[in-house]
Amino acid sequence: MPYVHSASFDCAKAKTKIAKLICANPKLSQLDEKVSALYKKVLEQSPVPEDTKEQQREWVKDRRNLCKDAGCLEKAYASRISDLEEGLKRLPFKPALEKPLLTFPAGPAEERDAAGIEQPIKKVRFELIGRISSNHDAAGAKYDINSAKTYYTIRYVWDLTNEQKDMLDEIGAANQYVLLKGQLVTYKDGSKSIDSYSEVQIFAQSP
Repeated sequence: MPYVHSASFDCAKAKTKIAKLICANPKLSQLDEKVSALYKKVLEQSPVPEDTKEQQREWVKDRRNLCKDAGCLEKAYASRISDLEEGLKRLPFKPALEKPLLTFPAGPAEERDAAGIEQPIKKVRFELIGRISSNHDAAGAKYDINSAKTYYTIRYVWDLTNEQKDMLDEIGAANQYVLLKGQLVTYKDGSKSIDSYSEVQIFAQSP
């Protein structure tokens, strides 16, 4: 039997359980269309379209498609609509370049030498637009900048003041884009990272 309701995709070709749930439910169909429309608007204005696409893919895979019933789907769509609407409020992306929001000073080079840390074979000026997130690795807690599937560690928490950590947490919670300027270093094995022994500046959206 053909579906009465439409969504952002062709319901006549719906094969998965999620797609069939959406097509069979008028409210879910409307929510799906709204998410699709908002996503297209955000994508058109995004400073990093590939990052916006990656966020949408992550939501579909890790949030929407894990639902087992209509109630869960409604909550997933409501959450995504809220995120996309907040994203639209901060677009187009126009960082205030006259003064950085945050500046992380260069670490003392003598500390790197004393610790026997490998010297990079190349250092270049580096700019990246992305989002801030807090993470952990074997060395400990840290803050990263993420852009699509690319991410670099900005600083580990022990190199930050409480005020800097609070600001990074606030930016991350808002899913806000920032412009990072610093130095990108390359090592013998081809790996790259933001140089913690050079100054890093973060510029944010104009108020």
